[in-house]
Amino acid sequence: MTSKAMATTLVSLVVLLAAIGSNVSASEHSVANEFLVINNESGESFASVINLTGESSIAAAELVWTVSELNPVSSLTNEAVILQTSSIFSNVTISDDIYHWQLTIPVNDMNCTCLFSITSTDETITLVDSIILFIGSHTHFPIITYIPSFQTPENSEIKYLEYNVTRPDYDQLNNIELLTSTVFKANVCQFSGNSCITEWLQVQLNHSVTDTGNFIVAIDKLQLGVGDGNYNFEIFMRDSFLRYSNADEVFLTFDTNAPEVVILGSESAQEMGSEVYSAIVDDGYENSLVALTWTITEPNGLVRGVGQAEIITNTSIEVEFNQSGEWNISVLAVDSVGFFTKQSYSVLVENLPPEIYLEVSSGEFNSDGDITFSADEEWFIDASNSMDTVNDVNDLVYAWKIDDVIVHSGANLSQEYLSIPGNHQLTLEVTDTDGAISQSIVKLKLETTDETTTTSDNLLPIASIIVILLLLLTIGLRLRKPDSSFNLPKWGK
Repeated sequence: MTSKAMATTLVSLVVLLAAIGSNVSASEHSVANEFLVINNESGESFASVINLTGESSIAAAELVWTVSELNPVSSLTNEAVILQTSSIFSNVTISDDIYHWQLTIPVNDMNCTCLFSITSTDETITLVDSIILFIGSHTHFPIITYIPSFQTPENSEIKYLEYNVTRPDYDQLNNIELLTSTVFKANVCQFSGNSCITEWLQVQLNHSVTDTGNFIVAIDKLQLGVGDGNYNFEIFMRDSFLRYSNADEVFLTFDTNAPEVVILGSESAQEMGSEVYSAIVDDGYENSLVALTWTITEPNGLVRGVGQAEIITNTSIEVEFNQSGEWNISVLAVDSVGFFTKQSYSVLVENLPPEIYLEVSSGEFNSDGDITFSADEEWFIDASNSMDTVNDVNDLVYAWKIDDVIVHSGANLSQEYLSIPGNHQLTLEVTDTDGAISQSIVKLKLETTDETTTTSDNLLPIASIIVILLLLLTIGLRLRKPDSSFNLPKWGK
């Protein structure tokens, strides 16, 4: 059925041109003040000679006319066959810058229900007009032409299509009995977007007749017994003379339910991190056309779309969380008939605390946080290189405390704010804009010159006493040493 569908599409296009009417210049939409009109009415019959006239704002030499044979739906081939084409007219006159042309064509062996079309050869000007002709004396059949109309969402289960029918002029158009015996049918299949995914099924369609003689064809979902989905209809008519018309190919969507949406992604994230969220959409049938619109609500209440640093695809979005707090990600899904669903998703973003980094002017700074300075010299402890996320780092608050008492508020602590000699245990607290606090313990020792001299003076006597004791000890040891010389005792007389 693929070649048949392509052929019916071509026939539908050329027949739609015919529906524009011979007395209405549908081509005027292209270029202002340019027009091309066929004066003959659509549906005229010509048995021996075809006589056509028309008018145009462009030269007849820039026009090309074509006679193409149309085929009924029951034909083995539905391709429109070109019978004649030319840029030569029988007569052309010019009046008030308007070209009046006349065309006389012998019928000869042409016997067809045909489409006569005329178009401009200038590619920059799109001008075209066409009509249906019944040429010869037999094998004519009616032509149906779809008249576009707006389908409201209320027509989700029943579609109404309006058709104009062009018949040979010898038909009894006003015979009510003939009109009531007209039948509209359709070959229908479920469509995936490229081809049918079900077998073709032929159904009969209800119809009514308007005051103007057009036909309103009703395609009822419940009557056809089909579910939601996309369908390909090849609609055709069988008239009271059992003649089949051409086929008009129409693609219709039955959609009676709003789409279902599920958002997938992490429910938590870290500040200045990014996460990907995707939407799974189910509209109840394959190849449903659903448009998604993402909305992001930040913790501060700002509602926005996708930022420059964020990425969006047909079904997913990457969100960058530039602040902590509760975020809301929502998606609005609207299907092809206007039904919609809005789904929201909450994400709790964790605030990252500051990271403290210290630098000292001089002195000793070991891994235990012990720092020694001379109280008589200038010194500082600098915490300004502490890190945090981009949105917090410029607004960090520094507090230096001793026993929970703030001795200085600022990133740089120096002798200007603390000059008392001795040992001090400092607690540095760094707070960001979201209230996260980081602490660092610093053991600070401030020494003075007096303390150093006093210590030296105290050590000097001690050292002297030690030296004296060592000398005494040495003398004592020498006195106790035995004399190596031998002396004889002296006896008295």
